Amino acid sequence: MYSTISQMNYEPLAAPPLPPSMTTVFGSIKRSGRLTVPPELHLKVAFAELKLDLTEALFPDKHVLLVAETLCASVEVLLPEGATVVDHTTSMFSSHKITQESHEHGPIIHLDGWSMCSDVKFMSA
Repeated sequence: MYSTISQMNYEPLAAPPLPPSMTTVFGSIKRSGRLTVPPELHLKVAFAELKLDLTEALFPDKHVLLVAETLCASVEVLLPEGATVVDHTTSMFSSHKITQESHEHGPIIHLDGWSMCSDVKFMSA
């Protein structure tokens, strides 16, 4: 009836998917490693910290929409080599920094949303 783990056949996952939305209020979220990035990702951070390391992430879609909404928060996203960020965000009383090493074949991240009284960084590793 029951089989042991050694007898079961498991196929390895290429990379576990990130959820399409991550929210933290008065808390902290940290994600890193080999992850699969969805075509649309929403980050909602209020009075909290979010660190997302995408340097080893898989991008099945070349274009990704990332919507970041932050209030009194710290957000740091490490980008993979060659990523391009197209920034359409609104920033009020915030520090907003984007550094990138764009390449023709890298993923294109369309950044939308807003930040208020926050520190927001999107940086190439």
